[in-house]
Amino acid sequence: MPLPAGTAKFVESFPPMPLSSCLLDSVAVLRVSGPQGADLLHAQLSQDFQNWPADQARLAALLNPQGRMLADFTALQWAPEQIVLLLDASIAAAALQRLRMFVLRLKCTLDDVGAQLQRHGLLGATPDDYPVHLAPPPQPWGVRRLDSGALLLRLPQADPAVRCLLVSDSTQPAQQTLQTELAALPAQSASAWALQDIRAGLPHITQATQQLFVPQMLNLELIGGLNFKKGCYPGQEVVARSQYRGTLKRRTYLVSSAAPLQAGQEMVHVADPGQPCGLVVNAAPDDAGRWWALAELKISLAEQPGLHLGDASGPVVEIGALPYALTAPA
Repeated sequence: MPLPAGTAKFVESFPPMPLSSCLLDSVAVLRVSGPQGADLLHAQLSQDFQNWPADQARLAALLNPQGRMLADFTALQWAPEQIVLLLDASIAAAALQRLRMFVLRLKCTLDDVGAQLQRHGLLGATPDDYPVHLAPPPQPWGVRRLDSGALLLRLPQADPAVRCLLVSDSTQPAQQTLQTELAALPAQSASAWALQDIRAGLPHITQATQQLFVPQMLNLELIGGLNFKKGCYPGQEVVARSQYRGTLKRRTYLVSSAAPLQAGQEMVHVADPGQPCGLVVNAAPDDAGRWWALAELKISLAEQPGLHLGDASGPVVEIGALPYALTAPA
């Protein structure tokens, strides 16, 4: 079978290496365009969009007035006066509609550009597994603009591997060539990519979990998704109370089970079998068939064995170790 156009260049520029690629159709892309787009996001989301280096991604949450998460975003500065927001595709339409409600007289527009901007996940054992023209940023959440104009974001990882997310424009010839090159790499499955996020402790809101969690329940302040100095936004008072008054009673943990797990499933502890003690946030299987998940749980019960899926007689769920501590830095 003949190789796709542009593949010859790819084969020459990529020496043999264990670099794999995953087309991320489950990730949607919204674009905020206009001179006041950053002002809109600053006023509506949990992150600072006014003091923002172009070589850094921003994590942020969209909340309802009760402080519950409607969406989580990874934001990138795509072009002058253009910001792209990456989020789970199951909630993209609702998030777009919600943000448009607050445009009012601001000089900006929002649209879904998922058909134009492709998303690829890349995974290599070390930075040396990436070719020179795809050299990853040195630190997680760093962003590098490639010569083609595409953006390469380095993601946190639970192991020494180097994981990146690349956003490229299908209407630009140079980026079309890059997309062809990526398509020729060994393929990684969508579930394998999701498992990397789970093991890295990066939760994502989906349709099954909208409006269920205050951001700290999903460890958002520990992974850089909350800014406590930026001022008001919808739900900000609830977030501030959760941070500064009393002890947080729920957190997100890495868990695993021999039984299949899925977002929105309840978990029960034998110490309190009459009511759920938590919910599955995201889940994916590993190559051996064991399921891994990020699960929001009562802290007091997560610290002792006896966790089960569904009810106290359901499949056993074990607590694993996240790559970061479940306490805010001093």
